[in-house]
Amino acid sequence: MTRITSAQAAVVARQIELQLAQGNFSAADQILSRCVEEVRLQRRELCDEYALPREVPLTRLSLEPQVLEALETVNITTVGDLQGVTYEQLLEVPAINTTRASQVRDSVRQLVRDFKTRSFEQAL
Repeated sequence: MTRITSAQAAVVARQIELQLAQGNFSAADQILSRCVEEVRLQRRELCDEYALPREVPLTRLSLEPQVLEALETVNITTVGDLQGVTYEQLLEVPAINTTRASQVRDSVRQLVRDFKTRSFEQAL
């Protein structure tokens, strides 16, 4: 699956802006509709790909790159890899302080809540 980059999104936003400025509301609406459909398709594919929370890569969570890199050094790359890891053990990972450990914990909790309430598709 191809992910839309922020640069691509900026180009599309500019295209919509230009169409609106020229009064081409129908063209702007068509561009926006295609974008919305692409996002929905990507969400469905992600939901199919990650049937359980433990299968979700940590890169899907809203974590700082430094946190992801630190966890990767101790072979923690998915939510499932965190299973059984205590808060105190997270603090033993280099570059993980209390704030970052709390961010990891809160992000995983939110993901699990989203799965339980079936709003996972919306979370992505």
